[in-house]
Amino acid sequence: MRTAGNEPLYMPVGMCFIYMTYGMYHCFNISSREPGAGVLLRALEPIFGFDTMEKFRVAKLKSGKKQLQPSKFCDGPSKLCIAMDITKDKLNKVDISDPENNLMWLEDDPEFENEKFRIVHCPRIGIASAGKLWANKPLRFYILNNDSVSKRDEVAEEALDPLVD
Repeated sequence: MRTAGNEPLYMPVGMCFIYMTYGMYHCFNISSREPGAGVLLRALEPIFGFDTMEKFRVAKLKSGKKQLQPSKFCDGPSKLCIAMDITKDKLNKVDISDPENNLMWLEDDPEFENEKFRIVHCPRIGIASAGKLWANKPLRFYILNNDSVSKRDEVAEEALDPLVD
């Protein structure tokens, strides 16, 4: 259902939709192919900016821990937002398909096609309230054995076909 709060999902492909969960954590979505559709980014693998990400994450930690492994900077949807300083005020309704916005953008990785990895398809996390049909659809994707994955689905991983070179 379209509301003022989810308006970015009804905007052109590539629009940021940032929302709060549990009244305190941000989650980052990108509008996708059809009105109302989007992709939740649950995690990312940091490749640079480690000091900045660690600073943002450590500032939010309640455990008093002063150091994190880089693979754990963004290993969850809200951790990703904390590490990247993504907030609704800063990025909601920003078009990240436009590299001219100077805040955040998407771009092709020329090395991507040369990498060999396997993609795990599994049910999404935390949507049981949507009913069995939607809760069980394999609409979550991640790279097998990536250390930055927020939560692994061992059943889906075991069901993968062997990698063929």
